[in-house]
Amino acid sequence: MIEDGDALPEPSTLDQLARAAAFLVSAEAPEKTVRVNITARESQIEAIDRLACKAGMTRSANLVQSAVRSDEQGPH
Repeated sequence: MIEDGDALPEPSTLDQLARAAAFLVSAEAPEKTVRVNITARESQIEAIDRLACKAGMTRSANLVQSAVRSDEQGPH
């Protein structure tokens, strides 16, 4: 700003900052990704792949999302 010949704005007061919208964002360290092998009937893998494709996801992403969603819903 100074290099362009513009004046510096007045600094904000603590009162002005206290009235500003503030929020907290939780951040978790990313977990290590691990590779696993599963055993399933061919027809089950085909069904998983169809569902994943329909959702625009990879097989892995679809399996993980399904497991997490099921876990969040709790026991049946």
